[in-house]
Amino acid sequence: MLAYASLAQDRALFRPAGNETPKEISTLGASPEFPFLRNKNSADEVYRAIKKRANDNTEAMRHMNGLLMQVGYANGAKDLRPGDVTEENLAPGTVGNMGSSGYTYGLYRLQMSGDDLKAWKIAPKGGTNEPLYFLALCGNAFSPRKDARTACVNVPVEVKPDMDKLSLPVSGSKVTTANKTYIYYTRKHHRKSDDAYPVAGLNEEYPSDPLQVNEKMLRSIRPETYSVSVNNSRNDVTACMNRTLDLTANVNVEKTSTYTGNYPQNGSTYVRVCKHHYKMISRKMHAAQRKADKIARRTGQHVEVNRA
Repeated sequence: MLAYASLAQDRALFRPAGNETPKEISTLGASPEFPFLRNKNSADEVYRAIKKRANDNTEAMRHMNGLLMQVGYANGAKDLRPGDVTEENLAPGTVGNMGSSGYTYGLYRLQMSGDDLKAWKIAPKGGTNEPLYFLALCGNAFSPRKDARTACVNVPVEVKPDMDKLSLPVSGSKVTTANKTYIYYTRKHHRKSDDAYPVAGLNEEYPSDPLQVNEKMLRSIRPETYSVSVNNSRNDVTACMNRTLDLTANVNVEKTSTYTGNYPQNGSTYVRVCKHHYKMISRKMHAAQRKADKIARRTGQHVEVNRA
């Protein structure tokens, strides 16, 4: 009766975890399940410690035999052979059912590293049985949880850029536009020594010589436009649960053209004034130019008259 009760209890080590949240544990040895397996140095020592007690009728050996029977040893420790016990290190963060004193079992996450994760693996007897582990530091039984598996599915893939055109407003060719302002007055008739000529933008029959009084310069950047497209390396991929989906796509960026919007063109503006004002402005501008030329001669540096 006791043997059957122990066998039923020890099956809990291999029960599915379901949606249970594992408890994190960072220290082993506080609640040993099989103290005679603690701090062994080799798989052979573990094997001999179990075989030494194979005929004992103690609670510890009843649970030990119950666990061994779960992984295919029909007669428990009596069927164990030296090659059935090997050393193995578990991965940090391994989740699984673990025993403790009192032969109770719970779901834990092993939050330690290095030698703290050394375990003794008991090979299963039979193709479908799971291996049995005993943690070296505490001698507690441990059964790593198997990740839930779901069928992989083949899904179509279509990768699109978030924009199909890219405009770089601060990159491109520099554009300089200029607008010159001239003044003039209308003559009553042209002098015989003057050749009558048309002036663009002026609807005058006898205009005076245009006098430039202002020039505005505008420098800006002509934006460049690029087309953006993505070429999929594959049209379909296989997606699986708990597996990273890797997808490679080629991003093509091609310059299509520079910006062709309407920019101010170089031009001229003509303002008609009376002859008196024209002559007065002309004299002042010639006086300023003479002063600039005089300074240039004395300093050897070019001096430009600002028309702004």
